Amino acid sequence: MSLAALPDTAIRPAPARVLTVDPSWRSFTHVQGGLVVGHLLAAAADRAGAAPRAVGAHLLAGVEPSTEVRVETAADRTGTTGSVRATLAQGGRVAAVAQVLTLGRPVRPAPPAPVPPVGDGVPFALPRDLVPFAEHLSVRALGATRPLGGGDEPRLTAWVRVDGDLEPLVRLGVLLDALPPSLFAVRTTPLAVPTVELTAHLAGPPPAAGAWVLVDQVTTWVDDDVAVDDAELRAEDGSLVARARQTRRLLAR
Repeated sequence: MSLAALPDTAIRPAPARVLTVDPSWRSFTHVQGGLVVGHLLAAAADRAGAAPRAVGAHLLAGVEPSTEVRVETAADRTGTTGSVRATLAQGGRVAAVAQVLTLGRPVRPAPPAPVPPVGDGVPFALPRDLVPFAEHLSVRALGATRPLGGGDEPRLTAWVRVDGDLEPLVRLGVLLDALPPSLFAVRTTPLAVPTVELTAHLAGPPPAAGAWVLVDQVTTWVDDDVAVDDAELRAEDGSLVARARQTRRLLAR
């Protein structure tokens, strides 16, 4: 493909996104990691002019609310299959970086799978003192385990809805990181375990505003330094939205 045949978004300079995150999006001490990844995804999609299909993000430092951040992008590859680097910086320091794979064709969702009705979920309120961003969510828990419930399996399953107006890909980022660490299902006290890496593969378009998404998340392994969670997200009709894996740093045991 010649340079002249590339879409304008692939060759023109991309202005930085400048934004300030409201304190209500705080998780423990800093901005929720999913919101950060969502802004990286949205910026990369704008840069490529195409749908993102995979993202690998490293969260290098906590993002402070109420303080300006800059999201910048650079296209490493353009065309039908694109690769965009997106960085989020605050105070001149890079706080997060992501590599986003894009495809220049419509996303066709995979066949749906059976899912429990939203109404089967039990309304559950995440603790606002620890995760204020929970005020932007509605959660209906499924199964026997609950955060800090001291259960037998490190698994959390719930229907989750993001309330309010966000860009679709930013909303998806929030959903990828909406539930607490699944390790909390077998604990009775909280533990500082910030997300330091998140990888996701997107199987369909991001959820619409007000849509419920089923999140099934399990801790696959844990050692003295990190815990790794795998998650699957499905829409109300059972279609796959995304699969994700994130690495959480254990700051104290």
